Amino acid sequence: MTPARRKQSSNLSSRAGFWLCLVALSFLLLFGSGFGPFPPLLPRAILLWGSHLPLVFILWSFGWRGPLWGLGATVWLYLLVLLLGLTAREPALVGLSSGFALCGLLSHRGIQHRLAAVQESALAADRLQERLNTDTEELVRLQGLESAANERLRRYQQLRQVANAFNLTLPLEELTDCIVRAAGQLIQGCDHVLLYLVDLDSLQLELKKVWRRAGSATIKAKRGDAFDQWVMRQGQPLLVEEAVRDFRFPARTLTEIGRAVGSLLAVPLTTEHRLLGVLRLEAALARGLTPDDLRLVRILGDLASLGIENSLLYSRTAQLAMTDDLTGLAVRGLFLKEMEERIARAREAGVSLSVLLVDIDRFKDYNDSFGHAAGDKLLKEIAGVLLQSRRPQEVAARWGGEEFACLLPGADPAEAGRRAEHLRARVEGTPVEFRRSVEKITISIGVASFPSDGGTAEELLAAADRRLYRAKSSGRNQVCCAG
Repeated sequence: MTPARRKQSSNLSSRAGFWLCLVALSFLLLFGSGFGPFPPLLPRAILLWGSHLPLVFILWSFGWRGPLWGLGATVWLYLLVLLLGLTAREPALVGLSSGFALCGLLSHRGIQHRLAAVQESALAADRLQERLNTDTEELVRLQGLESAANERLRRYQQLRQVANAFNLTLPLEELTDCIVRAAGQLIQGCDHVLLYLVDLDSLQLELKKVWRRAGSATIKAKRGDAFDQWVMRQGQPLLVEEAVRDFRFPARTLTEIGRAVGSLLAVPLTTEHRLLGVLRLEAALARGLTPDDLRLVRILGDLASLGIENSLLYSRTAQLAMTDDLTGLAVRGLFLKEMEERIARAREAGVSLSVLLVDIDRFKDYNDSFGHAAGDKLLKEIAGVLLQSRRPQEVAARWGGEEFACLLPGADPAEAGRRAEHLRARVEGTPVEFRRSVEKITISIGVASFPSDGGTAEELLAAADRRLYRAKSSGRNQVCCAG
């Protein structure tokens, strides 16, 4: 039997029991007393005692069945006992009926008061429960805000550590690796981090560094795709929460990528003057990356842009410290250091090493006739010939003014002489145009070799310098070797 049917059956049984008790009590009172000339069936003492049973029944009706049933029982029994008292000429029964009425009224009033108090308590309890629910919701909301604030604080602390790491990392290769690792650790939902930098020659994006979460696919595209090109053209951040539903990009773009991309974000890496590259994060799941992630990556992108710019300046400064700004050749200090190291290796290996000192013939005349700009052009032309003629492991440097130096590891005196003569002939066969005037340029070269001409860098350079002076004194445009 269902709970509803059991409850209905219980109510019916309770009502039947109530009416049965009421009928039985009425029968007892009516037929237990006499009417008019008829004597009572029960003794007077028992009748008076039994007349008090309705009081118990009234109280039971109010307490068990409620005010309505209690009032009904009170009226019924009041009239019944009053009738008995009047017909049996018993004043006690008449007074007892009044007591029943008074008891019923007082019970009703008390129950009403009690019900009002209970209702008030229930209302108060409801209000307290509502307040408790409201406070609970507010507590949950505040806990959520606290959790979000703690997460943001954690991320910004990570950003601070990242910023410090960027400031301490100057080589570009190390910095790019630091950037992609920081982005992958900062954004837990991403599976790939790609860092593109703009190639200054082609002005195209070039993939420099990739970070993968464990088990992620290999990156094949090296020049970026439609998403990266969009960021590059617009110069604005991009968030694609559902890649398959974003109609800004062709459907084939995801197919061409060749890996699962459910969502992605990308930010441009820019400085005040130019675009440096694009930082891109991917997630295999749709909506795996959120606007909060984009805001955080934008901050990371700004830090990365500053770090990359500093790294490029550092690289440029380091390059200027090692190379001549005008010719692109090594500077004198770097040449001397490299020469000392190569002599030490040659001594250990028992092989030869040669050095060439090259001087441009009548350089001052070109400067006086065509200006210093022409002199700079001439220096660049000679430097270009030296760089083109240089073999791997060889070093070409600007020695000072219009002089150059070449280090030829492994070259004996005969080989060095042939290389010097080839260089002289090539310069002579490369005319230079100055103000619509084509001039033939010549050089003089002094050659010295290890170990025949000296065992140190100073001794070799001194020997080469003496031979260079001899070549110039002998008429220029020639090579002077040992002997």
